[in-house]
Order: sequence, then structure tokens, then C-alpha cells
Amino acid sequence: MNEQHIPVSNQPQADKKTFDTIDGNTLMLQEFEALQFAVEKILPHGLFIMAGSGKIGKSWLSLDIGTAVATGGKLWDFAAEQGEVLYLALEDTHQRLQARLKKNEIESTDISRLHLTTASLGISSGLLEQTYNFIAEHPDMKLIIVDTLERIRDTEQDKSMYSYDYRDMTALREITNKHKLTLLLIHHTRKMYDPDPLNTLSGSTGLVGSVDGVFVLEKDKRTSNNAKLTIANRDTEGYCFKLELDPDKCKWLFIGNDDVLAAEENEWLCLLVDDFLQDTWTGTATELCTALKKIDANAGITPLNITKQLKNNTALLKKEFNISVSLERKRDSRVITFTRRNA
Repeated sequence: MNEQHIPVSNQPQADKKTFDTIDGNTLMLQEFEALQFAVEKILPHGLFIMAGSGKIGKSWLSLDIGTAVATGGKLWDFAAEQGEVLYLALEDTHQRLQARLKKNEIESTDISRLHLTTASLGISSGLLEQTYNFIAEHPDMKLIIVDTLERIRDTEQDKSMYSYDYRDMTALREITNKHKLTLLLIHHTRKMYDPDPLNTLSGSTGLVGSVDGVFVLEKDKRTSNNAKLTIANRDTEGYCFKLELDPDKCKWLFIGNDDVLAAEENEWLCLLVDDFLQDTWTGTATELCTALKKIDANAGITPLNITKQLKNNTALLKKEFNISVSLERKRDSRVITFTRRNA
């Protein structure tokens, strides 16, 4: 009896590698829970970085955020969702933390939901297990603050800086993937100036690319009490706030939106596009950033923020430079088209 040969294409392929996909119609029929916030509008649940130069006042601001959530109060005009807060003050002592809270004049306020510690394990040596165990004991956890990020990084940098940064952020994201809360990492900026505050973060672009948002605190001068807070999140509107530090209470006071700064940044980007464009141009955000940086290598633009900046500048480009901007979503990318109109 002849052996029957089964065509290779019909043989079972249990270990065949493929993609687990969802079609567009099915995706559009699904219902998802609305985005939740630790602080309304500006700080959603997810993984975030707040950066600034040394001794600029990042810890004061992060403590304000923590106490607002723990008490169900407000950060400026933004309401906080009350819940448990874990504050890893890894560069402080209990005495210093007490002094800060006294300066904030919240001694008569119930801050029992604010849990502070001055020691923790590192990312590779048990931090996640510590965190999960603490959340199990405090299931209403809304916010975890790590001050500073560098204090918990104990993994070896055996690859490029980008891979090292991305690996650590991916590990920390496990926390926000498993629990509905906000993880805020306090970090440092570089001394080198850049027109885009996001480019000043110490480390590689892997940090910015792997988190849900970045807060950058910058003083006008080292000795000044005036500062700018830039907020760039994936899922919310961007903000640029003017702040002033109250030296008596050591609290950052909200002064207003930095409209003057925004106008200067708008003009800078429009001039760059005007210099770059001849008649028409079409491409992705990544391609546009590459093209613009050939004109200005120090341009503070990234594929993550260029689309938002163009949206804010559409009217100005059309009115002052006779350039029309079209932003169109195509499959997995957004296509940008510039058209120069005759004056």
C-alpha cells in the first residue's frame, strides 16, 4: 500500500506564528472606559515624568500633587481625585519631609492617605514586588511618586542608552498596566538649552517615547522664583503654565498660561516651515522632522509633538505665510501636506 503524502500547505501548523488582529469595524463597536485622572485635565492615569534642573523645586511641586490627591483637594484650579498616595522620597529624611509639610501649612488637614518612605528597592531587585504588595494593602491607590527616578535604577546598562531607558520604563509600566493609577517619576534635565523642553530630559529619547506624558519645570533664572511648567501628554491637551514660588510656604502658585512664550514658539516653527517649503510637500511627521532638522539641527521638534504644534499654528501659517496645512490620518500614520498659496 502506497503511503499517502499530505501536501505541506495542508499539514497542521500549531506553532505557526501570526498576528492577533482586530478589524476596524469591530474596533469601532467596542466601548472603552473613559480616561481617568489623578488631577483633572493635566495628570491622567498612566506613566509620567516630571523633570527639572537640580534644586529647582520639583519636590515641592510633587508634594503639592501628592497632598492634593491624598486630601481630594486641588492643584491650582484642577481638582484631584482622592485616593491613597505612595511617595518615595528617596533623597530626603523624615525630618526634612516633616519640615516641608509644616511649611505647606497642612498640619490641620487629614493627610493619612499620604504614605511616605525614604527607602525602596531598585527596579531589578524587588521594587515591583514591593509596590504590588503595598497596593494590595491599600487598594484605593491613585498616585505613586518616585523622587527620584535615578534612585531606583539598578539595572546594568549593557546595551545602548536608548535600550536601557526603554527597558526600565517598560518594567515600570507594568505597574500602570495592572492597576488604574498614576506613576509619576521625578527626573533631571540637562544643562544644555533646547527650545523644546522635552529635549532637555537627561537620558535618551527612549524616556520621552516610552511614557504617557512629560512635565518640565524651568526657572527663568536660577535665583528667580518665576518658572514655566510645560505639560505634554499623549491623551490630553498640552499646557504651558506660568508659576511663581511662594518662598514662605514653598508652594508653586499658578500665575496663568504662558501665551507670550507660545506666540514666540509659534513664530519660530512657522519661519522654519516657510524656509523649508517651496510649493507643496507631503509626508509623515517623522519625515517632516528629518527635513526641518536639516535646516536647523537644534530644532526642538519630535514626531510626537510636531503634529500638535502644526495644529496650533495652522491659522498663523495661512494668514502670515500663505501656507495651507492638511493633516490626514491614513492607516497607521498621519500624513501632513503643505501647500503654498500665491500671495
